[in-house]
Amino acid sequence: MAKNMHAQLRVPFDVEQVGMQYPTDYLESMNTVLVQDAQRYNGLLFTMHQSLPALQKALKGLVVLSAELEAMGNAIFDQRVPAGWTAVAYPSLKPLGPWFKDLLLRLQFMTNWIDEGVPKCFWISGFFFPQGFLTAALQNYARKYKFPIDTVSFSFVMKDEAVEEIFAKPEDGCYITGLFLEGARWDKVVGSLVDPKPKELFSPMPTIHMLPVQNRKTPQDGIYRCSVYKVLTRSGTLSTTGHSTNFVTWIEIPSKSGDYFPIIFGIRNDCLSRSCSVITASGSRAGLLVFVLSDTRKF
Repeated sequence: MAKNMHAQLRVPFDVEQVGMQYPTDYLESMNTVLVQDAQRYNGLLFTMHQSLPALQKALKGLVVLSAELEAMGNAIFDQRVPAGWTAVAYPSLKPLGPWFKDLLLRLQFMTNWIDEGVPKCFWISGFFFPQGFLTAALQNYARKYKFPIDTVSFSFVMKDEAVEEIFAKPEDGCYITGLFLEGARWDKVVGSLVDPKPKELFSPMPTIHMLPVQNRKTPQDGIYRCSVYKVLTRSGTLSTTGHSTNFVTWIEIPSKSGDYFPIIFGIRNDCLSRSCSVITASGSRAGLLVFVLSDTRKF
């Protein structure tokens, strides 16, 4: 298995070349996001490229089987992500198999960005640090119109078009994809959250236009303002922003129902690898979970 994983793993990104191809630009903060995320993924890639061949040699008796390599081998056998990888990776609760497939998809997302240019629609779960991506989108808008960035915030527009039907970037802001709902579904005809279909566990959210607006006032009705987290556990370290490092942002989802849902975001399958506890709201409806997916395959 270690040999198979190593064979599928791409080489680390040439950060210097990426920086030359996407230089620091006052009006395009996404270039900085790309370079910094490539550096973060390289930390994981270097670790895996070093440890996987070492484990194979140790199992063949060519090198000494250290305690670290033995622990790594046991983790791979038990379908757990080795501690040495977790220490330099993004938060995840997946077992090893889905974790590695997710990593390959993330790396492909980064590779496509480098080779083909800034995506027209961003797969938000592909980012190592999604908070930086959202801040960059706000910076682009603020610098374009010369607004103070602390006066700019996102509005949220649910798009009818699928990702495949989007052929151009928006004039302002960005399109994101990768959100799924549990316990409800998005009805684009009604333009609201509605009850799920029978036996439907997960339903996709539409493409969302994250549209920056200056001096925006939060709607007082017709929406639910929910918090976005990287993983379902919602645990993390308190940062200088006053939020957990696991916290990503707030998002407003239109709802014409009188009952509103508390919503939690996480990375795909993070909740599926553990038991999910649903937080319920005051009201007659059951709780709702929303996940930021890290691939586009169905469950």
